[in-house]
Amino acid sequence: MKKLPILILLVLIFCSSEATAQQLSRDFWHDGEITLFSGETLRGRLKYDLDNDNIQLQYAGALKSFSAFQVESFDFFDEIMKQPRSFYALPYSKIGNYTTPVFFELFAEGYLSLLNREVITYRTTAPMGFWGWGYRPIMGATIPIMDDAYYVLLVKEERVVKITDVRKEVLALMEDKATEVEGFINANRIRLDRRGDLIRLFDFYNSFKPKNN
Repeated sequence: MKKLPILILLVLIFCSSEATAQQLSRDFWHDGEITLFSGETLRGRLKYDLDNDNIQLQYAGALKSFSAFQVESFDFFDEIMKQPRSFYALPYSKIGNYTTPVFFELFAEGYLSLLNREVITYRTTAPMGFWGWGYRPIMGATIPIMDDAYYVLLVKEERVVKITDVRKEVLALMEDKATEVEGFINANRIRLDRRGDLIRLFDFYNSFKPKNN
């Protein structure tokens, strides 16, 4: 009987962490603004859908939907992540040589601009079990997790390329400053599998080269 309160407490903690993990920014409305290719800027509450490159905007008492063909950029304060975020519509070839406007989030801007597109993956949490009046298992839950899919805007070539092997491809793009980049990575213990470290590396590299070079 003494183990019952502990069991209940652990179940509540487990359920709470599962609910938190499911709070994805794309599911919420955020205060922000969008800039259309026409030059018009609209402000209101927005919700974004990167899967379909679409934005919904609540403004002037109405709800309107915009595609990447109409929107040049959009910015908002993320209510879940508690930080400002900026997205741009850039031409990108998904299949063959045909390009279409696609929304990318800007992480680092410069000669090499680091971009991102959110990717939702589903992970199953490990099963949990308790001993009380026998073994009582709690099955693992499948929860959505937001992952990063990195891209780089090559300003000089005016094209966006997808990064699949971060270490190999990013270091190849920065090979003209290989000595400095390797020194920065080692001195600052940079891990290229961490978003924050990758942004720091791009900012460091871009400090050597003006954006319009």
